[in-house]
Amino acid sequence: MLDARQLEALTAVVEHGGFGPAAQALSLTLPAVSVRIKALEDGLGQRLLVRGKRVRATAAGQALLAHVKQVQMMEA
Repeated sequence: MLDARQLEALTAVVEHGGFGPAAQALSLTLPAVSVRIKALEDGLGQRLLVRGKRVRATAAGQALLAHVKQVQMMEA
């Protein structure tokens, strides 16, 4: 089962374009966001983000984010 806090961190990193802005938006420390993303990637056995000047989702990350958005729409 996927962890909601990890998915929230992934969504925030992609939406805000980086770990720092995502941490600020989530009122977390940067290391806390990083740990959540790493745990999610480790649990799935795939890289979900391409780290660089601007962080972006890999193909696997994009697929997971699309799934998360679908679930959020169904819950609303």
